Amino acid sequence: MPPYWAIGVGAGLAGALLFLTAGVGSPILGLPLFFAALPVFLAGLGWGSRSALIAAVTGFVVLSSTSSFTAGLVFLVADGLAPAWLIHLALLHHVETEPRLTPAEAARLARKGDSQEPESEEDGNPDESAATEWYPAGALAVWTALIAVGVLVVSGLSTMAMGVEGGLEGALRMLLAEELIEGRAIEAGLREMGLSADPERILSLIVIALPAFVVMAWSLLTLGNMWLAQFILERSGHNLRPTPSLLDIEYPPFLLALFLAALILSLIPGSAAQLGGAIMIALLVPYFLLGLAVIHAISRAWTARIALLGVFYVLLIFTGWLIVPVCLIGLAEPWAALRARFAQSEAPTGKEIS
Repeated sequence: MPPYWAIGVGAGLAGALLFLTAGVGSPILGLPLFFAALPVFLAGLGWGSRSALIAAVTGFVVLSSTSSFTAGLVFLVADGLAPAWLIHLALLHHVETEPRLTPAEAARLARKGDSQEPESEEDGNPDESAATEWYPAGALAVWTALIAVGVLVVSGLSTMAMGVEGGLEGALRMLLAEELIEGRAIEAGLREMGLSADPERILSLIVIALPAFVVMAWSLLTLGNMWLAQFILERSGHNLRPTPSLLDIEYPPFLLALFLAALILSLIPGSAAQLGGAIMIALLVPYFLLGLAVIHAISRAWTARIALLGVFYVLLIFTGWLIVPVCLIGLAEPWAALRARFAQSEAPTGKEIS
C-alpha cells in the first residue's frame, strides 16, 4: 500500500473521531470538533491531495456507519471535500524564471541595500534566478469564501425547491422551534440572565443570524486548520510547499463586486435578505484577513510590537467589536495601499518605491 493511502485512512479516522465529539453535550469536551479538518489538511499538505481525498471518503464512511448519514455528509462536505480542493489548489505551482516583487518586498530589499532586480544570466547561474511560484494564499482565502457562498446558495435554492415556506429561514425555524421554543430553552436562558424578552423574537434573531455565523466560523476554522497543518508539517519537515507570506495577500477585483451584489441582495425584503446577508459575511472573511495583514505590516514600526499585537488580539477575541474596523481596513486596502505606503515610508531616502 502506498504511504499516502495509509496516511489518508488514518487521517480520515482521526477526523471522524474529532467530529464525533460534537455529540458529547459539553462545550469543553466538544472543542475537538473545531479541529476535525486538521488531519485532512495534514494528510494533504504533507502527502498530496489524493491522501486528503482518501481521508474525506474514510471519514464519511466511518461517520455514516457509526453515527448517521447526515453526520457523514456534513463531514464529507465541510471537513473533507472542501479541504481536499483547497489542498489541490495550494499544491499547484510553476517555475518563475524572473520573480516579481511586491512593493513591500522591494522596499525590504531596498532597506537591506539589495538590488530590486533579480540577477541576470550574466551575473551567475541562470538556474539560481529561477523561483517556484506557488498558488497564492489570497486566492485560497477567496476560494474558501466562494465554497461557503456556494453551500449557502445551494441550501437556499434546495429549501425553496422543496416548497418550504420562507426558504432557508423557514427551514431553520422549523428545525429550531421545537427545542428552543417548545422546549423552553430560550425562556430558561433569558431567566438565567435576568432578562425579559419575547422568545419568538429571540428565535427570529437566531434564525436570521445563524447562517452568517456558521459560514464565518467555518471559513475562519478552515483557514486556521490549514495554517496550523502547514505549521506542523514545516516544523517536522514533511511540508510539500513553503509557508506563504500572509502579509502580502491580494485579492482579485471581482471579489468586491460579489460583496456589493450580496450587500444589495441583503437589502431586499423577504428570504433573499437573509441569504444575501449570510453571503456578505462569508465574503467579508477574506477582507478581515487582509485587514489583519495590514495591521501586521503597520506594526513593524511599533517599538513594543509583540505586546501591542497581543493586546489587540485579546480585545479582538473577547470583545468582538474590533472585527468591524479590521474588515473596513481590509476593504479600503485595495485603494489606500496602506502596506505599500508603509513599505515606502520605511525605505531609506532615495530608494522609495515608485
